[in-house]
Amino acid sequence: MADVERSPKYHDIVVAAQELFGEVGYEKTSVREIAERAHIALGTLYSHFPDGKIGVLSAAMTERVERLTAFLADGQIEDPLAAFLDRVRRLNSEIVRDPFLRRVLLEQGHVYEPRLRERGQQLVDAFGALAVAELTRLTESGAAQCDDPQAVAVLIRSATVGWITANASGTATVSHDRLLEVLIDAVQALIEPRRSPTGVRRKGGATLRSGRI
Repeated sequence: MADVERSPKYHDIVVAAQELFGEVGYEKTSVREIAERAHIALGTLYSHFPDGKIGVLSAAMTERVERLTAFLADGQIEDPLAAFLDRVRRLNSEIVRDPFLRRVLLEQGHVYEPRLRERGQQLVDAFGALAVAELTRLTESGAAQCDDPQAVAVLIRSATVGWITANASGTATVSHDRLLEVLIDAVQALIEPRRSPTGVRRKGGATLRSGRI
């Protein structure tokens, strides 16, 4: 199976599915259309994905999650809290810019295919788990204090999915840039920055006087 997954045809199928799902959605995309977009025979697609379209969707989501996870890990900011906030910004921006991920999030609660709803929820849960794990590490290392990492993860998810939904329906009242500003401020409000021995408090990578004498 590993050899099949590394094959160029496997990659072509996944890319074709991501493009089509992003353009017209899961339900309006047929297996035959995916095969045609990937320039392969229908039988070849089924040899890679015996489950058909839902199997292709699962592979497409796995690839995108792995790519996004690697992208988020490739940061250059040394301050742990500032690095976390930067990853929140980049994750939100990448999801909003990605037609495939946007469509998955939009459709997961409005389709009859239960496995699509399940895969969409898995996508949300995957990035929520990353946020919780990182905030837990920040707290345990003393870099910051967050009493409720799960609340931060829910906030990030709600802001991202909510804006995508509103934008798709034409009811978004703020730009995405403004959303990011508000989201980062809200996330910071739930995280207590570390205090240095000199009483200087660090917030989002900036150094602020704590007011202590």
